[in-house]
Amino acid sequence: MMRVAIPNKGALNGPAMQMLKDAGFAVLDSPDATLRARCEDGRVEYLFVRAQDVTRYVENGAAYAGITGRDMLLESSSTARRVMDLGFGRCEIALAVPEGSGIRSAKDLSGKKIATKLPRISSSYLSRNGVDAELVLLYGAVEIAPSAGLADAIIDQVQTGRTLKANRMKKVEKITDSSAWLVATGRKEKGSEQILEEIAISLAGVIKAKNLKYVVINAPSKKARDQIIGVLPSMESPTVLKLAKSEEWAVQTVVETSQLATVIRKVKSAGGKDILVMSLDKAIP
Repeated sequence: MMRVAIPNKGALNGPAMQMLKDAGFAVLDSPDATLRARCEDGRVEYLFVRAQDVTRYVENGAAYAGITGRDMLLESSSTARRVMDLGFGRCEIALAVPEGSGIRSAKDLSGKKIATKLPRISSSYLSRNGVDAELVLLYGAVEIAPSAGLADAIIDQVQTGRTLKANRMKKVEKITDSSAWLVATGRKEKGSEQILEEIAISLAGVIKAKNLKYVVINAPSKKARDQIIGVLPSMESPTVLKLAKSEEWAVQTVVETSQLATVIRKVKSAGGKDILVMSLDKAIP
């Protein structure tokens, strides 16, 4: 049984569980009901833990793999093996100040108080900029610290910026980027490593499929078939099948979502008809 630690709540929980489901490794129990959950694949067991604790479980071998944010990896100086960027939970770690503040850059922070729940990332940032400032450690609601008189600035995760705006604050500088990562222990075990590879391949397929559409076009003649093939992009080359009706063909390919409208226009101009566009669950290269 290979254990995988996943966040029990917060911004990463829902997307992590959905991506694992799409990959064929669905979590069968709710974090509201248990701390240990079954997996659709009986070889895997999930542990629901805080996102901040995932790296500790993985590093100590209590879990073979886990999903957590890059910010948590940096904050804990984790030695966990980085397997892959999962692409969700994207945000910035940023310095922000009240809208009327005179602070314009890190250099203006000397002697100031900075509220944060990321003390290690914040200390490293201040050190790189040669700034001597006081960190005020909080565990939530960092944005209200300046208006409450607790700090002059904050260092925190920023996604859309709406929370900053609601608290009359503005971003001054991006410190680093963050997103969800699949991580694993450095102590490789053959059986668990094979399962981890299967999970990683399936997750990569889910990620790739998000930006792809499967397109099927009927070509009413050989001429139309050849013209359609000439305007189609594809992962390798399109699949062409002879239809029961004489001289008609089905041309199948995969198209990036961003190119779909252009491709359909070109295909129709080339004589294509009865075009079907379908979503993909996975796209394994």
